[in-house]
Amino acid sequence: KDLPKPALTFSPPERYAYAKQLDPQSCHAEYKSLLPNMAKKYPFELDAFQQAAVVCMEKGESVFVAAHTSAGKTVVAEYAVALCEQHKTRAIYTSPIKALSNQKFRDFKMMFSDVGLVTGDIQLFPEAFCLIMTTEILRSMLYNGSEVIRDLEWVVFDEVHYINNAERGHVWEEVLIMLPSHVKIVMLSATVPNCIEFADWVGRIKNRNINVVSTLKRPVPLEHYLYTGQDGKTKKDLFKIVDMAGNWLDVGYRKAADAKASDGGGRGRGGQNRGGYAGNTGGFNNKPTGKNDKNVYINLIDFLRTNEQLPMVVFVFSRKRCDDNAQLLNSMDLTTAVEKSHIQTFFAQCIGRLKGSDKKLPQVHLMKELCMRGFAVHHSGILPILKEVVELLFQKGYVKVRWERWSVGMLQRRNPSLPDSLLEDTERCRIHTIFQMAGRAGRRGLDTTGTVIVLCKQPKLGKAAPLVSQFRVTYSMLLNLLRVEHLRVEDMLQRSFVESASLREGPARKNDLEKVRFRSLVCTECIPESSRRTQGRTFFIFFDFSPL
Repeated sequence: KDLPKPALTFSPPERYAYAKQLDPQSCHAEYKSLLPNMAKKYPFELDAFQQAAVVCMEKGESVFVAAHTSAGKTVVAEYAVALCEQHKTRAIYTSPIKALSNQKFRDFKMMFSDVGLVTGDIQLFPEAFCLIMTTEILRSMLYNGSEVIRDLEWVVFDEVHYINNAERGHVWEEVLIMLPSHVKIVMLSATVPNCIEFADWVGRIKNRNINVVSTLKRPVPLEHYLYTGQDGKTKKDLFKIVDMAGNWLDVGYRKAADAKASDGGGRGRGGQNRGGYAGNTGGFNNKPTGKNDKNVYINLIDFLRTNEQLPMVVFVFSRKRCDDNAQLLNSMDLTTAVEKSHIQTFFAQCIGRLKGSDKKLPQVHLMKELCMRGFAVHHSGILPILKEVVELLFQKGYVKVRWERWSVGMLQRRNPSLPDSLLEDTERCRIHTIFQMAGRAGRRGLDTTGTVIVLCKQPKLGKAAPLVSQFRVTYSMLLNLLRVEHLRVEDMLQRSFVESASLREGPARKNDLEKVRFRSLVCTECIPESSRRTQGRTFFIFFDFSPL
């Protein structure tokens, strides 16, 4: 006969027990009660998600803010620093890149009395109560047992979705694991699909609840365009493919494909044999290079300047292409005589800090010449002082077109964002990278809409990628852990994001195991009474629950 089925009920896994999703609207009344005694007051009304984050921080609770680019996440970071200033404690703001650290240092110096900067290039006021640094610097402080950590109250992780980075993502995991229990955390991120799961992991390893606050839409909507112009006749060939509401416009895409295919057939270009683009049914399989690149940029920049849509950023994945593209346009001049005078004076003041021989470096002369015409290049191969000059000139609006390899969270005056080679290098270009680049277009309080222009190549569509653990064990990490008394290598591995599922489901698995272990299931149907007990031993039916 069939064996009797065990009447067991199993405990469901504790799904995201440490992540608390907040409805921003529900915190409005509590925020209003805090207004008279807030650590930092703003001349404008905070958005609902900002109010919810402020309420959490006033309670001393950690918070994860997943908001669209340009939504105003920096307000949350500023308030955490203001709380530390009020409490006479210390705050650390971390960013993934030095350029963002430099900008935040300048911004925070205007808000707070005592701010320091610590990066691989420079150290300014390292004894300040608020330190701006890259995440790698904070990791070194934790491994070395820095005195700064003792008085630390808040740590702000800006662009925490950088944990997805295959090369550096493990740094964020190490820092989050090693932070002392008394340190409260603010995590700022672009919108990601698994923010609850990530917040739950952080909550489990820190043994505290993490409040999750998110936004539903961008405050400055984006419009996406395809550009197919190649010469003076086609320089206005700009086709909208995504409207402000995020709707895909198939008509615009088809028009762009037809225009590209028509142009490839020889419309004023001479076809492929004369350096033009070969016509084809897809319309997007051709890649402009050399002289064609120059024509595309000249016509596009001229079109945007006529429509008063400059300045703009061009994202390119190659440092060499950044340099080459900027020098291609040596015949264009985008600045007025007054602007040239301002650029000349500002450049001379900044470069005056260099030594005599350094002032004559070829890169210094080249960058000055580019800036005088309204162009600039920004990537890791540029001297730190020149990168800072470019950032400031771009913010002032003197640099009209800037080529850069990558940019994260830089608050700068810009309207169009032009991802150039993002469709040319599909291995390095992930969907979330495209979203990050596009999100740089249009900034709150400066633009009503942001414009994203994509040079027509092979299309690539998709959704934002979830946060994935990049944790890895290295010899450097093992040696550094030997100096950390309170943390073993096993603890570091157990608390990693990749082990979050096991941590989350562990209690439920233990409960199920106890139920099976202490409950005996005797088969009375197929085992004779005389055989059920042999020398005082009872036969039990055991079930394999290992897959659970």
